Amino acid sequence: MCGIMGVFSGGGPGAELDAMRAAVRAMMSESRHRGPDAEGMVEIAAGDDSLVLGHRRLSILDLSKGSQQPIGHEETGSWLVYNGEIYNFRELRRELETRGVRFRTSGDTEVLLAALVEWGEAALGKLEGMFAFAFWDGRAKTLLVARDRMGIKPLYYHAGAGRFVFASEVKVLERAAIIPLTVDEEGVDSFLAYGAVTRPRTIWREIRELGPGHWLRLRAPSELEEGSYWSLEDALEGAAELSAGRAVNFEDAVARIRERLKAAVSGQLVSDVPVGVFLSGGVDSSLLALEASRCATSEITLLTVAFPEQEFSELPYAREIARGLPHRHEVVTLSAEELRGLLPGALAAMDQPTLDGMNTYVICRAGAARGLKVLLSGVGGDEVFGGYSTFAKVPRLQRYASRYGTKLQAAARLMATMPVKNPIPWKKIGETVELRNITDAYLLQRSVRWRRKGTESPAKSLQQKIEGLSNDFQKVAALELQFYMRNQLLRDADVFSMAHSVELRVPLLDTALVEAALSLAPEHHFSAGRGKRITRKIAGELMGAELPRRPKMGFTFPWRQWLRQALRETIAQTLRSRELYEPFGLDPAYGEKMLQGLERDDPRQTWSEVWSLFVLLNWQARNGVECAVA
Repeated sequence: MCGIMGVFSGGGPGAELDAMRAAVRAMMSESRHRGPDAEGMVEIAAGDDSLVLGHRRLSILDLSKGSQQPIGHEETGSWLVYNGEIYNFRELRRELETRGVRFRTSGDTEVLLAALVEWGEAALGKLEGMFAFAFWDGRAKTLLVARDRMGIKPLYYHAGAGRFVFASEVKVLERAAIIPLTVDEEGVDSFLAYGAVTRPRTIWREIRELGPGHWLRLRAPSELEEGSYWSLEDALEGAAELSAGRAVNFEDAVARIRERLKAAVSGQLVSDVPVGVFLSGGVDSSLLALEASRCATSEITLLTVAFPEQEFSELPYAREIARGLPHRHEVVTLSAEELRGLLPGALAAMDQPTLDGMNTYVICRAGAARGLKVLLSGVGGDEVFGGYSTFAKVPRLQRYASRYGTKLQAAARLMATMPVKNPIPWKKIGETVELRNITDAYLLQRSVRWRRKGTESPAKSLQQKIEGLSNDFQKVAALELQFYMRNQLLRDADVFSMAHSVELRVPLLDTALVEAALSLAPEHHFSAGRGKRITRKIAGELMGAELPRRPKMGFTFPWRQWLRQALRETIAQTLRSRELYEPFGLDPAYGEKMLQGLERDDPRQTWSEVWSLFVLLNWQARNGVECAVA
């Protein structure tokens, strides 16, 4: 796990090349948290243009200097900077060795370089892992930039004015100081609506996010071609065809998923540094802990975060899982007062405004303090195995909308005025123009507040494919994977883990495991309306006892209590700073209304709406954006 960056520009010797060097050095400095173990930079002459590549290293595999980057290929003049892990690098190495390739190192970096030299762009289809890289092909004189299938590892770029600039984080690109930056109004709007800036946009108009499974090829800084080597849409179509063509009983489905899970966990335990597993006590983390315990060849650490507020703590369940495993179980108890002390550092680590991620910041901080450089996380389990309430709520909401139409909106507006439990969905339904399809219903259900009327659906590109899928499970899974997971969970997982120089791995997003799960019939995933039937079954088999049946909690903080008590002054001070609203065209009265609702514990005022506005205004206070959005 590392930080990569680079500038490709029309710069021979002179002022432009000096500016490129300075930009890459600045980005390397800003990326120190992503790679505190080593750094490197290389300059490459590319005809009339120049390419400067930079790298910060977090040493996980092959700790020797031989795997430091940028890494070059002497025969072809090719160079690589790379962030991530190629889990099948040993298989690729053996295949390359049969073709006469010889290796000097034992890690995956040199294997990736050799694969790209040997197979070019076709190597992408052979890679299993999480990665983002930039490869200079010394023979073709082209720059290839690519990202893994699921979007686990990030890559952001700016293309314009004869320059191509890229990095692993948005704030690293900001530090380059050669990109004119203006706030993206649509990016702000999507954050306020959904709690995350929806890709390919970022908070800055001039910076874009490369899509998962996508590549960029440049023959010159201004000659950019984009394509994809894998797409979730195509994988879903294939899964739908497989599901329709082959009836599989439940026992066979469990066996298939368990086999793929074992392969994913075993492959992702490979490391030359200590490894831990985040054990929250939920189904996904319990499954990982149990499987990792069987696959591990050395001791691993199980790490749990608990809270003084017992109703939010899953510690008893985590202890029940850990009790039968031969590994250390470390427990960290986090109070509201402790979080208040961590808040400035967490907000500073935030790459873009985001509603989520504080839990990852806390767990990875605890892991780093215990000497762990690798943590396995259960991210993806809810999306792939039907764990979210959206799998039931979204199809139901769509049916209501198609049956009752405008009458539903009228009823919702009335319900929104009543002090009943959890009335906020009614408020959002009452604000909609129409719910035309399952994508609209999903976006409404996932929204913090409904987006402004007239804005384009952020999932429009996937909408037609989704409507053609065979069942509601696949449709909601596709939306969860494409939207919530990629826009928020994976982005936050990378940023907040790397803030502590910790590599976060997500075995449940192994591509073959995802494809296998999505090909199964809905009844294999749900029982009596409850999801995760398969993973509960596997975890029970691994534990030797049935998992205790309990309501789904999820690893979340007692936000509502904390915002009203320990964090009250911090939140109020920011939300009452009127000057922070102006750059976004927001009315300070909006923040005041939310504060008052929270202070009187109005159930119609959600904590997420308050927290997300605080995050945005805090981002503005730290960045000092002076001009209003256009």
